[in-house]
Amino acid sequence: MRLIGRSLPGPRQTTLPDPRKGNYRVLFIRYERIGDMIMATSLIRVLAQATRTGKLDVLATPTTAPVLEGNPHVGNILTLDRRSWGSYVRLMRRLRRAHYDVMVDGRINNPPVYTSTPLLMLAGGARFRVGAGGARNSAIYNICVPEWDRTEHYIDGSKQLAIPFGIDPAKVDWQPEIFLTAGERARAEKEWVEAVRAVSPERDDAPPPGKRLLVNLSASEKKRRWPDGKFVATLCFIRSRSPRMPMIIIGLPSEWKSVQEVASATDAHPVATPKLRDAFALVGTADIVFTPDTSISHAASAFRKPSLVLLKREHKPYAPYGTPGEVISWSEPEIRQLPHERVSVALDSVIARFGVKERT
Repeated sequence: MRLIGRSLPGPRQTTLPDPRKGNYRVLFIRYERIGDMIMATSLIRVLAQATRTGKLDVLATPTTAPVLEGNPHVGNILTLDRRSWGSYVRLMRRLRRAHYDVMVDGRINNPPVYTSTPLLMLAGGARFRVGAGGARNSAIYNICVPEWDRTEHYIDGSKQLAIPFGIDPAKVDWQPEIFLTAGERARAEKEWVEAVRAVSPERDDAPPPGKRLLVNLSASEKKRRWPDGKFVATLCFIRSRSPRMPMIIIGLPSEWKSVQEVASATDAHPVATPKLRDAFALVGTADIVFTPDTSISHAASAFRKPSLVLLKREHKPYAPYGTPGEVISWSEPEIRQLPHERVSVALDSVIARFGVKERT
């Protein structure tokens, strides 16, 4: 790390000149999980609006790049497949040609030892490198912001990265965002028609105004995956309270059998979502979202959708940001121990409080 630090251009410590007065090329680096990229969209927007062009280039992964589709604040999307050495080599060559003036590391929870981002910064040769302080970060970043206080929400900690750009974090909106096309919304609406037919077979027109519940079964890790039987118990309780409410069940392609079985047991409509954007469109057209702690919870935040999220207590800093609804912070050793009765009452409450009567 010290060797990389000595090889980087520019002064060891500096400040960023006014980005509105220079034609700076800025690269925002964030290449971890889908939920991380969704949370980063607010910072991307804020930084982009502080530049003359109103856009940033973003370094993502092939998995997270779809989050940025249609985003008016994003210019070029560069991708890195961290499983491929060839991808690293191709990206480093592209960074050398691009001549970025500023690189911003959007990851503020870096472990004590990491090399991927510093090596990319070395390849890019940016004179200004912005990142969170702590550990050996001052050897890499020459514009360090305060280290993240992990008692704060991750997005609140990320606000510090905007200060070198002359931004007052208290004066801007920090809600994440995802942009859907008209075609994506139209395809999602067709699925909601089918969800209505699942509980009202006599209907053959568009869904009536009312409450739409989207349920995601899958989580990124096994320890966050609530059992199918408990989903069924909760949704059967909700069905007894709202017999005609359209419900859609989604999950990872690898869990399609579970999606079908839960949907069949609860008079819901199962929907395959082989593409991430398909899932986003269903979130964007739902009224309420019920999900474990995963990227779908952050998508609900991006669309301002009321949600019920099952979140392990120590993951509270990564809860959906500024989202109406409720978070059940489970403290049991495993999520499967979380009782469905507690979840049923919470979901019923969210539906009662936030279900709409009319849709515009």
